[in-house]
Amino acid sequence: MTRGPSKSARWTVCALFCALASCSAAFSQPPMGGTTSRFELSEGVQLERADSAAQTYLNRVKAYLADKHWNEAVDTLLEIMESSGGRLLAVTDHRLVSVDRYCQLQLTSLPPDALAIYRRRVDPLAEKWCKQGIARRDRGLLLDVVNQMLASSWGDDALMAIGEIALERADFASARAYWEKAIPVEQPADGPRTWLSVPDTNLDLAAIRARLVLVSILEGSRDRAADELEQMARLHPDARGRLGGQEGNYVQLLHDLLAESAAWPPLPRSDDWPTFAGTPQRNGTCPRSIDPAGVAWRLSLRKSMAVDSSARSSDVPHRHVAEDANLPLSYYPVVVGNLVLLCNQVEVLAIDLKTGKPAWGLDNPAIYRDQYDEAVHIFHNPADSVGAPRFTMTVHQGRAYARMGSSVTSWPRDDTKQSRAGYLVCLDLNAEGRLVWKTTPEDDGFAFEGSPIVDGGRVYVGMRRSDIQPQAWVACYDAEDGRQLWRQYVCASETPARGMLHEMTHNLLTLNGDTLYYNTNLGAVASLATSDGRLKWVSLYPRDRRGDLFKPAPHWSRELTPCLFDRGRLLVAPADSQQIFALDAETGQILWQTGPEVDDVVHLLGVAGHTLIASGYKLYWIGLDGPNRGKVEHVWPDAQDRLGYGRGIIAGGLVWWPTRETIFLFDQATAQLKKQIPLVPRGLTGGNLLVADDRLLISTGDELIALGTRPSESTKEPTGVATRNGKSPSPLRQPLGQHDANLRGDAASIDLSQLHN
Repeated sequence: MTRGPSKSARWTVCALFCALASCSAAFSQPPMGGTTSRFELSEGVQLERADSAAQTYLNRVKAYLADKHWNEAVDTLLEIMESSGGRLLAVTDHRLVSVDRYCQLQLTSLPPDALAIYRRRVDPLAEKWCKQGIARRDRGLLLDVVNQMLASSWGDDALMAIGEIALERADFASARAYWEKAIPVEQPADGPRTWLSVPDTNLDLAAIRARLVLVSILEGSRDRAADELEQMARLHPDARGRLGGQEGNYVQLLHDLLAESAAWPPLPRSDDWPTFAGTPQRNGTCPRSIDPAGVAWRLSLRKSMAVDSSARSSDVPHRHVAEDANLPLSYYPVVVGNLVLLCNQVEVLAIDLKTGKPAWGLDNPAIYRDQYDEAVHIFHNPADSVGAPRFTMTVHQGRAYARMGSSVTSWPRDDTKQSRAGYLVCLDLNAEGRLVWKTTPEDDGFAFEGSPIVDGGRVYVGMRRSDIQPQAWVACYDAEDGRQLWRQYVCASETPARGMLHEMTHNLLTLNGDTLYYNTNLGAVASLATSDGRLKWVSLYPRDRRGDLFKPAPHWSRELTPCLFDRGRLLVAPADSQQIFALDAETGQILWQTGPEVDDVVHLLGVAGHTLIASGYKLYWIGLDGPNRGKVEHVWPDAQDRLGYGRGIIAGGLVWWPTRETIFLFDQATAQLKKQIPLVPRGLTGGNLLVADDRLLISTGDELIALGTRPSESTKEPTGVATRNGKSPSPLRQPLGQHDANLRGDAASIDLSQLHN
């Protein structure tokens, strides 16, 4: 455990910092004096767009194609990809894609004669990478073919193979995305091509579509599977193949499997909650519900210093939705096994879930503490701040990751920055929290947005660069030693602070497969490749550009709303918009948007079936599909009451929603109120909720409380694979990652070595 300086040294530094803080407060008052608190943000979002030269070359390609100068057209497209690949080009007024992706769209749209010329140039390398990728089951090589040479003769083979690998990892959304691209799509005659797919294929289209239906069945999207099966019955009524270890008509085999799936138990899920919102997709639900009893243990937490009572206008506090402005509900613990972990700005705590005592028999729950804790803490929460501190963590493969230090991510223009930037720590939980590495931003003006997300050997984190217009970045670090591997600029735009106040933001990344998604809260949502950070697309949405800094609209309290990934779509609640948006995860196209009636939503709790469950002052069920998509189907309470207090959770088929005095439990599908858990008789108040094993955790502004519980078998989801009528389960329902040859070879695969003819 990291040890700090002596007590006398800390008091000395603390006294010095107190004196400096007093002087700083005295001198910081004038800059905003006399100016109005109302703001009007500029309309533009600053992006790294391709320069005029790239557009000139693309116009030249169009001319070459019109004149049938195929070689020149291909040469120019390859040159543009090489020189401007990471910059952005608009495909619509509100959606941009990277230049290399744009060029891929052009290559897949080439006339047959031009396509043949392109393939003669790239097929030898594409064939080598594809065959090696299939033989080694190397996702990296296959992705290189898909991302760089999709229009080659081997693009469809690579897509099929990498879809197989995704299915084996139970990554259903990625498998679907890859296989959908293996089906050629006719280019629109009256607009730009925006969907990336192979130009042609010699694969069996019936076999591809059968796999798409299979993926929908496996992930539990039975309505979607039924629609896809209906389409397949029209297109391939007589197609035959092997599926689920059986030879037969695809439509009939899938029809039988879909009917059987109605009796399947839910997929087994862990009780662990290793990151904010439970999963890297930010769409976690707890597998069981419980029956809370008395208080099992309580742990006092460090209070966040008063925020949003600006030194320039202390009589007008910032309004926060579903919490108190002066004691924000900042703590969001994670749970792995029997370990509860949470952090604040100066320490990481580890607690035994059952007893509430320090983990590993230690005499203090702090397994890491900043060496200048009390002294530096004075500067962590400046009085003239917009926003509130938020404390999240991520645990991955026995290591814990957290952002520590200052929560400030943007500074007034005349303020010093480097001395107060937060930092990331990585702790080894197998060594009782030993510090593995600690890293700070490499350049002045940069700050870590919040806790990172981790996949394998890489750590991904959002960053902000303080400037007149704050900039959103994404960075990647090596999980072993904390070295920066890449850093990618996303966008910049004005915020209500207008460069005159400190800002505290906590924008988290979302991860699915090989793609990161970022709700910047700066007018843009972005998709990035995990391999090198290259932007795939950026989607712009209408911002709420006018308001009053001291009387902000409720949606400005959306400080923890990362993109929620759900079966190929993103659900996004930006802080700078009254609305919630659904985007296609592959293209960034806005599918639908709500009206302003969800302005107070500050938490996206998760997806239940065809409904997004969200909360703020109230609890909302928002339709995802069909005629109800984007519409509020249920709201509670339906009166003007503003009851919400903290972040709820979906557990065991129920929505747990906290207020100050009561926790309400609703059926996640029908919105029917099932139960109330009174808190006042227990001497408690509401807060951020988490159901972990047989404990209900409540995180308030200054305390972590665990309620002892009695497991409710009626609402506990099965954790294993059940048998039906004494028979073994279908091989398609065996735990993913343990597939036998039926699933890997027959049910969802074809012989990869025979893909290309």
